[in-house]
Amino acid sequence: LLPPTMLSRKGHHDPSPRREADVEAHHPRHPPKSTARPPRRLLIIAAVACSLWYLCMQYMVQSHAPAAEPPRASSDLDMYSEPPVQRRPVPAVASVPPAAQPSPKVAGSQPTPAVAAQPPSARPQAVQAGQAQAKQDDEAPRCKSDDQFTDCAADLVKACGRWRNLCQSTCTPGCDPAADNDNAAVVLESPHVERVEAARAPEAEPQTCLPFSRQLCPPLNLSLLDNKEQKAVHDSCGKYVKQERNLPSPPRFCGAREGRLNPCWSETAGNGSALSYCLPHFFILGEMKCGTTTVYELLLKHPRIVAPRTKEPRYLQQGRFAQTTLSRYAVNFRRAVETAAADTVTFDASPVYLRSKIARFWLARWLPEAKLIVLVRNPVQRSYSHWKMGYEWAHGKCSDGDMAQRLKEVAELLTFSSIIQRSLVVTYWDRCRQLTGGESAPSGFSLMALNDKRLPPAEQRHLHSPAATLNYSAFGRCLLTQDHDLILEYADELRGAWPVEPLKGAMSRAKHAVGSCSEMMMLPPAALQKSGSYAVELERWARIFPRSQIKVIVTDELTRGSQRIMNETFDFLQLPRMPIGNQSRFCVRGKAGVMDVLHASELNITIGHDTSEHAHLLAPQLKVGDCEPDSGHAHDEATGSDLHRIEPRVQERLRRFFEPHNRRLYRFLGRDLGW
Repeated sequence: LLPPTMLSRKGHHDPSPRREADVEAHHPRHPPKSTARPPRRLLIIAAVACSLWYLCMQYMVQSHAPAAEPPRASSDLDMYSEPPVQRRPVPAVASVPPAAQPSPKVAGSQPTPAVAAQPPSARPQAVQAGQAQAKQDDEAPRCKSDDQFTDCAADLVKACGRWRNLCQSTCTPGCDPAADNDNAAVVLESPHVERVEAARAPEAEPQTCLPFSRQLCPPLNLSLLDNKEQKAVHDSCGKYVKQERNLPSPPRFCGAREGRLNPCWSETAGNGSALSYCLPHFFILGEMKCGTTTVYELLLKHPRIVAPRTKEPRYLQQGRFAQTTLSRYAVNFRRAVETAAADTVTFDASPVYLRSKIARFWLARWLPEAKLIVLVRNPVQRSYSHWKMGYEWAHGKCSDGDMAQRLKEVAELLTFSSIIQRSLVVTYWDRCRQLTGGESAPSGFSLMALNDKRLPPAEQRHLHSPAATLNYSAFGRCLLTQDHDLILEYADELRGAWPVEPLKGAMSRAKHAVGSCSEMMMLPPAALQKSGSYAVELERWARIFPRSQIKVIVTDELTRGSQRIMNETFDFLQLPRMPIGNQSRFCVRGKAGVMDVLHASELNITIGHDTSEHAHLLAPQLKVGDCEPDSGHAHDEATGSDLHRIEPRVQERLRRFFEPHNRRLYRFLGRDLGW
């Protein structure tokens, strides 16, 4: 409250500018002060800004620090995949040949995860382990030929960690499993197309191109030879097959490509004349028991589609591929050669290709423009059809003799409910083995008994209930979490208390007969695996072929609107639309005309009842007739299909098992099929 003059006399600071000179005059020892000072609000703003900058820097450091991945939960989607592996850093690009580097066209490549720091005491051991692993990678055999394909698309985690060992000219790994578009297709090296005069395939090594004019290996009359003669044939053909599987890069046919819609080549034969050879324009990959025979028959109603020699050449199947030359495979498509029309096409309808790694990479290397057709069907119904065909094969092929007697002794275990539920237990066994360790599930038609390490001591087992016996180990507890009621139904067999003689001995004797007589179709868990792997296999094919080259047909939709589906298929094949008639279902009868038979006696095997009055020979010796449902079948008005009657309890178990697999397929297709 004092006046300003008194404040100045007492030495107090007067903020008034006009009094500054007076203050300095009365206090000469006071240090000089700046006349321009920043306002207090600017100081406050600067302090707040510095604090925010510090907090942002702290957040960025923490967000970029390497963190351990949370444990991955197991699900039904992991049924057919490899167990998770530990990722390792990708080697420096400078140390990798240019051909092995990932293609820039593969979208979504992820950076290599950082390696967590280790204490000084652990570093020497880690360095030694890393050196040993690098040495192992360097010594690993490289994939150089057609019979050593590496399926990088099947396990992208492994591919990203071991990309140096992949087929450099066959597979370029993509490291983004979530990528779901045409650009995510793996880039492969396409065959070199010769536009010059056709040259004859060289007979002597080294062979530099894939020839059509070799001798047929094996010959067409192989099934008429005895075992000793067949072995001699395979031995003599071995050198030709080996030459074809070890061609240098780039892959190249020996002939000159002809200007046709169907892939055909002109190659000089031994007498100097140029001969034409054709391969398929499109492939029906499968899945078997989903209507491949129906699509085969409906396709042949088109005048521009020529039938192959046999419906299922199966050249790219595991066993046949190792023993068959390209010249032998091309024999199946001679009809396409004899047709003069430039837009005539032929095809291969082998339903085993969908699950074939060889088929994926051979087609991508040699026929990268091929069209691919895949059929999918309600997995519960497909499983029943799979079992039914195996059951009919068994009773048609082994109708008398010792084999028939062995099947009769275990007839109660060969019903659909028994086979499919054993398949479920075997599948759950393998799933829990991946989670808890231990040995694999018993293969085929075998007893499912746990080993002693997973059971209480023998002298104490009588004190435990079935559930308590299984709860003794982590493996048993895992089984119970998969399907508690089902596992308890098989608890006596799992703990070794069932079966007893004479059934136990009968099962042992029938093990070979069940597989041999049913063409392996009744062996657990075949029916289950093929019904639950549509999405897995389609994803693998889509990693290599663009989506525009893959056509998925739903069996129920084909039955309900066959003309509409076939019109879409003709458009997909670049052919004009054509009426196909009213019949929308066909079933094959017997082996004749389906594939090259191995024994002459198999020509007379018939599946189901004789329908010769309806049969027609659109392909050589192929017996096709109406599909005959089981007695008491149910007709589904919504889908227009005849459904197999399945025990409700078993059907519900299968529905629960297939549910996650169906969801995965719906994501691939972009729509819900209502299964």
